[in-house]
Amino acid sequence: MKYLRGIFNDGLTRAAGAIFVLVCIVVLFSNYSDLPEQHPLFGVFVYILVPILFVAGGIVFVFAILRLLK
Repeated sequence: MKYLRGIFNDGLTRAAGAIFVLVCIVVLFSNYSDLPEQHPLFGVFVYILVPILFVAGGIVFVFAILRLLK
């Protein structure tokens, strides 16, 4: 646990970890659940979350790299 505490000690890495977990959850949910096919509006919301979270993860990554270079 001390190793994970050292990795996730600032806001950017916490945000990156949360975005990664959310992307994994959404992808697994959309693959194994029939709910998005049964309710089309919910399906659109679920399928649009992956690109949004991917872009958010990229933005967090860029901010982390810029902070590292300073």
